[in-house]
Amino acid sequence: MDVPPELEALRTFHGHLGVYVTIGLRMGAIGRARLGAYKGLSATVRSRPEPPMLCVVDGVQFSSGCTMGKGNIRVEPAEDPDVTFTKAGRTLRIALRPGWRERIDREMSKERELEQSLFYFRAPESELFDVTDG
Repeated sequence: MDVPPELEALRTFHGHLGVYVTIGLRMGAIGRARLGAYKGLSATVRSRPEPPMLCVVDGVQFSSGCTMGKGNIRVEPAEDPDVTFTKAGRTLRIALRPGWRERIDREMSKERELEQSLFYFRAPESELFDVTDG
């Protein structure tokens, strides 16, 4: 299977591919695209506090530029993954649409992580995410 360069770089950063790190990559890319890259951008990621869902944080860091080291990202516990970006008084919330987390948790497999990562990398944004600009 051909792996897009962005996913290959994510695999190098995170250590492997998986659904939740790919979901995080997509969330971070949406935030960066809509609010502008890096300077002044901050993120609050909500996730279960353990892998595999916690991997969403690495995806958000990778694609948004918000990092633990810079102190412009924080993590809060939640049942479903979402991220809220803020920049210059604007807020953007990106949440996995209802039903996807259950599907991911039911279908996730180590043996199929590349295939599944490619699916979530290519899936239309409007099918995966509810995006609220506030």
